[in-house]
Amino acid sequence: MGKPVVKFCKKCSGIKPKDLKGIIDKDAWKEGCVHACVKKKDAEPERVFARIDGRLVVCSSKKDLIKKIKEAVA
Repeated sequence: MGKPVVKFCKKCSGIKPKDLKGIIDKDAWKEGCVHACVKKKDAEPERVFARIDGRLVVCSSKKDLIKKIKEAVA
């Protein structure tokens, strides 16, 4: 099985591509909508989102989300 594919939205995750430098290969991540927009009125603003292998991962901070991404690709 190959490396997990990570997809994140800068608005929903707070993650920028430079935040993943040295953590995940550039060919293993995509930037774009993860369909969990924090702008929705029922979304909790303190939550950050990304998709790892198509599964929505929700964390309470950008730091925690990067940790989850790192664990998934290790």
